[in-house]
Amino acid sequence: MKSKTLNNLNTLRLAAAGLVLYGHSFVFLGLPEPVFLSWLPLGTLGVYIFFAISGYLVTQSWQQDPHLLRFFQRRALRIFPALIVCTLLSMLLLGPLLSTLPLDQYFSHAATWHYLKNIALYITYYLPGVFEHLRVPNAVNGSLWSLPVEFFMYIMVALLGMLSGRLWLSVLIFAASAAASFFWAQATTQMLVVYATDLRQVFICGTYFWAGALFYQLDIKRYFSLTTFAVAAVAMLCLETFPTSMHLASWVLLPFVVLAFGLSDNSWVGKLTASGDYSYGFYIYAFPVQQAIVFLYPGMALPSYLLLSTALTFTLAMLSWHGIEQPMLRLKPFNPRNPTYKGALT
Repeated sequence: MKSKTLNNLNTLRLAAAGLVLYGHSFVFLGLPEPVFLSWLPLGTLGVYIFFAISGYLVTQSWQQDPHLLRFFQRRALRIFPALIVCTLLSMLLLGPLLSTLPLDQYFSHAATWHYLKNIALYITYYLPGVFEHLRVPNAVNGSLWSLPVEFFMYIMVALLGMLSGRLWLSVLIFAASAAASFFWAQATTQMLVVYATDLRQVFICGTYFWAGALFYQLDIKRYFSLTTFAVAAVAMLCLETFPTSMHLASWVLLPFVVLAFGLSDNSWVGKLTASGDYSYGFYIYAFPVQQAIVFLYPGMALPSYLLLSTALTFTLAMLSWHGIEQPMLRLKPFNPRNPTYKGALT
C-alpha cells in the first residue's frame, strides 16, 4: 500500500510552539529575549506562524464544507476539549500544589473559580497565591491570550463565507486589517480590551491569518517551489536593515515562506510528527510548566531550564493529543456530500 503523503505543517506548528517556549524562557529567567532578523521576538514569531497556517487551513475547511454548524463543531472540538483539561489541571492541581495560601483559602477565593472563565475564552491569568513573586507575576498561563483572537477569526471566516466568499472581499479584509494594525494597533501602547481580550491583537495577528486565507483562495500552492521559497526568504533577509519595510513586507513574505515550507509533500520533516499534532498541547502547557520550574528551581541555568521545560511540556502535549485531542477530533462531523472530508486538523 502506498504510504500516506505527509506535509510539514504539523512539524512546523510544533516548531512555532517551540519558538514560543524558547522566547518565554529568556523572559522568565530575566534575560533579553532573542529576536528574529533584529525585528521580532522569537515568541511572537511563533504566534504569527500559527496564525498564518490557521488562516490557510481554516479557510480551506470552510470552503470545502461551507456549513455553519459543522464548521463550528470542528472548530470547537479542536479548541475546547484540551483547553478544558488544561484549565482544570491548572486550577485543581497546579494551583493547590504551588499556591502560598492554605487549601481552604485557595478554594474559597473567588479568583480560583473565576479561572474557569478560560473555558469560555474569557482569559484569566490569576490564581490566588500562585506565582506571585516571579518575574512574570500572577500569570499561570499567559499564552492563552491568543485563543479568543483565533476563535474570532473563525467567526469572521464563517461570516464572510456566508455573506459572499468572494476573493475581493477577502482582499479588502486583509487590507483593512493591515491598515488597522500599522496605523493603530502597533502604533499605540494603550490597550482596548473587550471580553478580556486586547483588540489590537485582532489586527496584529489577524493580518497574518488573512494572508494565509488569501493564499488558499488564490491557490498560491501552485507557485510554491524551491526557487520561490528561496526568493521570499532572501527578500526577508535583505529587508532586515529596513524595519518599517520589513514589517510591511512580512504580512506577505512570512506567510509565503511558512506555507511554502509547511505544505511541501513527502518530506522527512513531516515524518517527525507523523504520530500526531502535538503543537496545540505544547502551546497551552508550556507557560504553566515554565513558570512552575522557575518557581521551584529559581537558580536553574538556561540550558537545563530549556531541556527540562521542553521535556515536560512535550510529555504533556503527547498525553493531550493521544488522550484528549485525537479522540475528540474523531467526532468531527462528516460532510454528507464528501464523506471523506472531516475538516482540516487545525
